[in-house]
Amino acid sequence: MTNQNSHEVSVCVCTYQRPGLLLELLESLANQTLPLTRFEVIVVDNDAGCSALQTVVKAAKHFPTLTIRYDVEPAQGISYARNRTVALATGELLAFIDDDECAASHWLTDLIECMEHQEADAVLGPVIPKFPKGSRSWAVRCRLFERTRFATGTTIDSETCRTGNALIKARWLRLRHPAPFDARLALSGGEDHDFFRWCASQGGKFVWCDTAEVHESVPLYRQNLHYILERCFRTSTRYWRDEYVGHPKSWALRKAFIGLIGGTALILLGALLLPFGLGQSVRAWSKGIKGLGRTAALGNFALIGYGKRS
Repeated sequence: MTNQNSHEVSVCVCTYQRPGLLLELLESLANQTLPLTRFEVIVVDNDAGCSALQTVVKAAKHFPTLTIRYDVEPAQGISYARNRTVALATGELLAFIDDDECAASHWLTDLIECMEHQEADAVLGPVIPKFPKGSRSWAVRCRLFERTRFATGTTIDSETCRTGNALIKARWLRLRHPAPFDARLALSGGEDHDFFRWCASQGGKFVWCDTAEVHESVPLYRQNLHYILERCFRTSTRYWRDEYVGHPKSWALRKAFIGLIGGTALILLGALLLPFGLGQSVRAWSKGIKGLGRTAALGNFALIGYGKRS
């Protein structure tokens, strides 16, 4: 430790106008089996109006042994907020969890033990969707809110990594300059994928811990066809823009053409599947839209995913 105020783990939370969900998250952190003296919670509010302040004050009163540090990042965008949490953190390990998630009581313990046993630079865990009452049945059946899981100890690549449930050695985050999360991706998202890709290029090792579960709320506004397809399009376009860098133009054009043909076919397939249920159609349409994202990635238009509810 560098000083007596340092902690072994800093739990980094970026929040934007989700007071109820943030309070549930903080309660789950107060209930960790890892001794409270071993970690701190950094809450960075990306709302210049300080909308999360009262929630943090309430949590501090209800959970007095939980060390919570609050700050505001007025610059709108997820990269700025994440970078602020890193700058404030004192831990040797940084855990990332989203403000619409809740952690299992053994979450931090399992992540740390897995990192030690596997000698990993980062450990990732599952994010399990939690559907509220009144959820649309097709949104559950389409399984688009579920993510791939692996056996504990499995080495994973950077494409699988994201900061919704991750423990990272602090030195990796402080090694990248000028900041760990690229400000150019502040509004589009994908800043976490970009970081893990850089980390992998420097020899970082990523491991999966399947017992370190967090649950993510899937609000009704996300159970919306426009929201799902727009997000698929945005994430695919962003991904393929990165892929095209460093490749010949002919390679990019070939990939874009394949995406156009395949994407169009999948969208038509989705329409044909409608009589068998909207869930199957949405799965086909989401894959089709991702295919079209390959083509759209050839353009330079702005991708906006943050600065609005997401």
